Amino acid sequence: MKRKKVWHAALWLCILLFSAVSFTGCKKEAQQGTPIDISYINKNETKLVKEKHFLEGSDTKEQIVEVLTLLCSVPDNKELRATLTSGINVVTYALEGEQVTVSLGEKYKELPRTTEVLTRAAVVRSLTAIEGVNCVMITINGEPLADVSGNAVGVMTADMFVDNAGTKIKEEDTKVTLRLYFANEQGDGLIAVNRELSHNADISNVSMEKVVLEQLIKGPANDETFPTINPDTKIVSVTVKDGVCYINFDSAFETAINNVTTDVTIYSIVNSLSELSNINKVQFSIEGDGDSRFRDKYDLSTVFERNLSLAD
Repeated sequence: MKRKKVWHAALWLCILLFSAVSFTGCKKEAQQGTPIDISYINKNETKLVKEKHFLEGSDTKEQIVEVLTLLCSVPDNKELRATLTSGINVVTYALEGEQVTVSLGEKYKELPRTTEVLTRAAVVRSLTAIEGVNCVMITINGEPLADVSGNAVGVMTADMFVDNAGTKIKEEDTKVTLRLYFANEQGDGLIAVNRELSHNADISNVSMEKVVLEQLIKGPANDETFPTINPDTKIVSVTVKDGVCYINFDSAFETAINNVTTDVTIYSIVNSLSELSNINKVQFSIEGDGDSRFRDKYDLSTVFERNLSLAD
């Protein structure tokens, strides 16, 4: 593992230096450097808009500073505003391998819900546009960022966000239909149901795999099917790479619910996630531990594939 690099107090000094050097002499005819798209929020706070900039830094550290500077700066386009505004400051940031961790100030918690998901998406998309940066973790004064349900958002990648660029976030916009697998009455089989969700602030700029997990934890909406996951379960993180969805739950996931079998719990998740076009396998961990056994039956190092033999 690469040595963890952390910059905090020096960050704003670097930002001021970059601001003084880069922005005072910024002319269109002198567009040299590494091209990159920075995501800004429009004045109405309904969508993200990309603006191309050219980074002068030659290494990843310098480019991260430049991107954070741009996110804190008011863009030339008067229809847009700075992504990190309203007194939100960058407290610290760190680079470890291909992950950037950014700690923002307490003011971030005061953002309206829709603005927060847009801000989150803009930060992730802008930083992952840097070559060598593939994922971002956001914390608030060092504490993990949580969603509206209290679940830790975890590590984020650019492709986790539903693309609403150029589209207003409105409840009546579009619908998303998920195919979810819940338990039968005996708890030894699965029943597939379709659930339609509004493509609005509830799921905009949230990865579809996380939406699926949240809906499974929420449970069925009728009396014909039954929950498969302990409703107290929290999603620590969820990421997708090369078609494999990596899920990290908290310890509540280990607690069985009603008479649901271990197979039904596992494959309700695997089958539901496998309905997404970008997922064909699933691997679990609990509290970051991927080497133990789940309910004394499955080794958590197992990579699970779709199993429809349990479905009615």
